[in-house]
Amino acid sequence: MTVSDIKKDDSLNVLIVDDEETITQILSTGFENKGYINFIASDAERALFIIKKHPIHFTLLDVRLPGQSGIDLCRSISKISPNTINIIMTGYPGVKSAVEAMRTNAYDYLIKPFRIDTIFSVFDRAIEEIKNHSLKVKNEELVQSLRKENEQLRKMIKEVSSVNIQKHEQYDTRKSREHAAEISYKKLIDNPLKFEKKSTNN
Repeated sequence: MTVSDIKKDDSLNVLIVDDEETITQILSTGFENKGYINFIASDAERALFIIKKHPIHFTLLDVRLPGQSGIDLCRSISKISPNTINIIMTGYPGVKSAVEAMRTNAYDYLIKPFRIDTIFSVFDRAIEEIKNHSLKVKNEELVQSLRKENEQLRKMIKEVSSVNIQKHEQYDTRKSREHAAEISYKKLIDNPLKFEKKSTNN
């Protein structure tokens, strides 16, 4: 189930990646109270292992991690699980890290400390935007499908019309011949001697 399929009462799978145990515990408790399913990793290696094993809807990635940074991890997750919504968080805000985060297609960039309600608001906003985008895409696909069907229908109508015209022309030709034959027959009945004389002369 992707984010676009989530309904109001559905549970979210959230991956928290931070090497500060206090942060992960606070976030995990808040998410559990909300009914979310939590996964916790303290480094990029563990995070990628979880991503490959479980369908994750959202990630919270700290910028500073042991080994691979949260920015690089975000890029890796986007390749492995493109439907996952990644949110970068940091206690060391800066223009450079914010720009790098946005370049990774991270959905948002949060500065520690933040209220747990802030995360819920970000989740809700992301879900709503993705649903709207998904609906827009589905509508566009429906319009394209209808256009294709209309084009096929026009083609069928044109072909049927062409056949009907041919049949009508054939019918007119047959009726003309029948009419001519009736006239000839009538002349024969009305003037049998004249017809016989003409035949003799020939």
